[in-house]
Amino acid sequence: MAVGMRRGFVLIELLIVVAIIALLAVGYYGLAGNKDETGTLNAQTTPGQALERAKLVECASNLQTLRGEIELFQIDNDRFPRKFNPSPPVGACPVSGKAYQYDPQTGRIWCTTPGHEKL
Repeated sequence: MAVGMRRGFVLIELLIVVAIIALLAVGYYGLAGNKDETGTLNAQTTPGQALERAKLVECASNLQTLRGEIELFQIDNDRFPRKFNPSPPVGACPVSGKAYQYDPQTGRIWCTTPGHEKL
């Protein structure tokens, strides 16, 4: 009976070691991207790079949507909005969380996150 218990104990030990290795692998490959002081994600792995690219595309999409809203306002009112305060999910960069900047004189809206100047 002691031999059977020892065999079962070794199997449990082996499963625990495999689970720990799996958790470490997920942590490394899934969460390896770090944010620097500007809030930009520095991707070090392929999944991290994909996440960074997705957030960049989301920022560009947000800006495109907001520019469309400003353009519609300008068409309807023959002027740009004096203030522009969109709701937080769309009104801020998904990478840094900083609010988009708006110039009421020109109707221009842009992202202040480094690397997003050309969006």
